[in-house]
Amino acid sequence: MKKKITLTGAFGNYDRIRALDLDSLRESAIELQVEHLPPSEIFARMCKDQEFDVSEMSMGAYCYLAGQPDNPFVALPAFPSRAFRHSMVYYHAGSGIEKPLDLNGKKIAIREWGMTALVWIVGILGDQYGFDLHTIDWVAAKQPRVPLKMPVGTTIRYMEDGQNLSDMLASGEVDAALIHQAPACFTTGLTHIRRLFPDYKSAEIEYYRQTAIHPIMHCVVVRRDVCQRAPRILETIYQALLKARQQTLEALSDTKAFAVMIPMLPGYMKETRQIFGENFWPYGLEQNRKTLDVLARYAFEQGLSPRKLTIEELFPESYSG
Repeated sequence: MKKKITLTGAFGNYDRIRALDLDSLRESAIELQVEHLPPSEIFARMCKDQEFDVSEMSMGAYCYLAGQPDNPFVALPAFPSRAFRHSMVYYHAGSGIEKPLDLNGKKIAIREWGMTALVWIVGILGDQYGFDLHTIDWVAAKQPRVPLKMPVGTTIRYMEDGQNLSDMLASGEVDAALIHQAPACFTTGLTHIRRLFPDYKSAEIEYYRQTAIHPIMHCVVVRRDVCQRAPRILETIYQALLKARQQTLEALSDTKAFAVMIPMLPGYMKETRQIFGENFWPYGLEQNRKTLDVLARYAFEQGLSPRKLTIEELFPESYSG
């Protein structure tokens, strides 16, 4: 009889995670007790105290940890969160910004240096539009969750008590903001606060068609001491994640009763497959190698890692799928 192992897990409340077949894990003698928490809370608790045995993890934070000699985690190439980020560039109409290149030399507010959404949009703006992060007067709402050093030649200051990104953007105290959730000054309809990419969907589709990159936000990590205790845990959990992803894909394609509250779901699924192909949310290393390589370069350029990490350094245990 297999010795039972009880593990704690923490993930966002995603369809591809809710479909985890805990019974199949139990057949492998693993009892995974999953908590669904906001990702930002998971990352803070894992980076500070390694509080869970298994969790999703910010790729930005993980790039930092993977570059350290005492990385406490082993990453699996399962990616519960991916997102294009052209939608997160906002600007004040009085700033003189009309196109992406106009961001250079401006004062830009962010939530936190090193968060993966920011890593991607800063990198994309640089590669595609000539954005230079070294020319920016950066203003952050909070300190990074891991002890990053800013890239040489850059400056950053932190908001004081009572300051917030939305008010600073609305008043013109900052010229622009890079934020993955629309700021209140935009959602309440202030007409002088605008998206730099108003038709961000078209911009994101065009970016994908040019690069074949669908940005990865989060991976899944297992605490290194847990792996050492039971080496087969990595493969078992990865296979369970693959199965959960497949079940989710099947549910989204079932037109008898829609799995999610999207009235035009079949049309959206058809469009998704036309753009991305059948395997539009790939796990594994080979199908994600180009995306991961670009992310590793951005992480190095933005001070998250001491050098450009190889894919094998990020994912020392390789799996296909």
